[in-house]
Amino acid sequence: MSQQSLQRSPFLKFSDLPLDKNILQALDEKNFSELFEIQEKSIPVLLEQETDFVGQAQTGTGKTAAFGLPLLSKVGESFNHIQGLVLAPTRELATQIQDELKQFSKYTKIRTSVVYGGTPIRDQIKELKRKKPQILVGTPGRILDLIDRGLINLGKTQYAVCDECDEMLNRGFIEDVQEILDLLSGNRNIWMFSATMPKPVLKFIQELLDKPHMVSVQRKSVSSQNIEQGHYLVPRNNKVKAICSLFDSMEDFYGMIFCRTKIEAKIVSEELTSWGIPCSALHGDMAQDQRTHTMKRFKKKEIILLVCTDVAARGIDVNDLTHVINFGLPQDFESYVHRIGRTGRAGNTGTALTFISPDEKGRLSRLEKFIKTPIKRKRLPKVSDIKKVLLRRELMKLYEKNQTSGSFKDNELYDFFREETQNEEMETLVQKMFDYISKNIFSNYKSEETLDLAEHKVSMKGPQTRGQGHRQPINTDEDHVRFFVNLGKNDGVNIKSFLENIAGSASVKRKELKNVVLKDEFSFLEVHKSHKNRFLKGKKLFFKKKALRFEVARTPGKSSSKSVK
Repeated sequence: MSQQSLQRSPFLKFSDLPLDKNILQALDEKNFSELFEIQEKSIPVLLEQETDFVGQAQTGTGKTAAFGLPLLSKVGESFNHIQGLVLAPTRELATQIQDELKQFSKYTKIRTSVVYGGTPIRDQIKELKRKKPQILVGTPGRILDLIDRGLINLGKTQYAVCDECDEMLNRGFIEDVQEILDLLSGNRNIWMFSATMPKPVLKFIQELLDKPHMVSVQRKSVSSQNIEQGHYLVPRNNKVKAICSLFDSMEDFYGMIFCRTKIEAKIVSEELTSWGIPCSALHGDMAQDQRTHTMKRFKKKEIILLVCTDVAARGIDVNDLTHVINFGLPQDFESYVHRIGRTGRAGNTGTALTFISPDEKGRLSRLEKFIKTPIKRKRLPKVSDIKKVLLRRELMKLYEKNQTSGSFKDNELYDFFREETQNEEMETLVQKMFDYISKNIFSNYKSEETLDLAEHKVSMKGPQTRGQGHRQPINTDEDHVRFFVNLGKNDGVNIKSFLENIAGSASVKRKELKNVVLKDEFSFLEVHKSHKNRFLKGKKLFFKKKALRFEVARTPGKSSSKSVK
């Protein structure tokens, strides 16, 4: 086993790599531009050489693309046997890897499948027989089960990836992995990735691999010199409200909010806009001219908050951001480093804030270890403090208008106003002015309760446009399912035509479509759970020539689990 010293790869962008044009097209659509370090050190080697390989890198550093892109480039589209095998310690990781491989290969004829335990094996067997995948992703136990049943033959498999080897060891899977890898063809390459290299993993590598090419990526540390990092522990369905309260409490705010999906970015942007915050979404569905227009407005500070995904944000270069907000933890910890690095530039100080729900606390601890920096817990501001900031902000607007409105000298209406109010005491006038202003700027907050979402003491009403009423949150009971659908006002529908089209296409009665909320680019609706599969597994639904996509809607911060086009 030899340890090779790697010079920095000359391939700094994905477009520079000798990848198939169809794969590059998929990467371009995902706005993949610059390579992460593990990708720089792995992809060129795996593309150009037939070698065993060991990569030491933390979870969340972009490893899937590091081995996935070379693997997709190595397999042949015309073959009907498994050419590449990817082993993962958990069903969650296996599913995540499969999803990314599927996205990377969407314009190729390469077929991928995933198998794992904890679910009926029958459906997975049917898919394997139907798809005949060239790349199979799976957990060791389920792979062995399928081998024992004679349903998987690895005799012609040339490439195998073992991801998170140290976790395989911790879960007691190493013997299973070794049994699987021993079944590969004689002329095979094994690529192993591990966050740590304990002695049993090193012994495993020595026994199985032949003079592997080894690379290592050091753990990232984030300097706290220019960037203040913090997190808020917030119930998942109150994250938008928490961000609104934070925005209202700050004197100076110019930043970006990062979401995990474009759907989440759209929804969060809509909610913030309805609160009265000048913001806009930036996501992959936008046409280039829309994106350019949005960025011009953002750089001119006509909008002061940009809601986007990691993919959509690539290539954005703005130096004076005061804040970066994470609407939950990113899937890759490397992305966290890239996100918060957008503030605190050019000698300025910046603030990076992350909103997490209780179920994300474990991942937060792992992120802190990854960046070698604590991310301190913060408390949301009290309503009384928020109101003071809002009042000060409104008074400043009045002062600014007074300075630009010109002299009141020889102003007949002003003289009339003074005469009408000269008998009023100054204190009374101030009180009336305060009441008038309060009705406009405090409409989103109750007057007395303190706001501390971390303790579930929610003291805010639902998002609204100041002074124009508010929308009550819609609670879906357990007998109904709430759907997101990619059809909205911009498609030329109103409530009536929306109901007619959806009801007719899905063969349900109009009265069974409830709580419809029509947005510009998408909508929500509820149906009884007995109709769920009509939208998820039924025939394709269309509006005119547009294919409709239905997803089970969740509170912002949760991604939809199923969809249909």
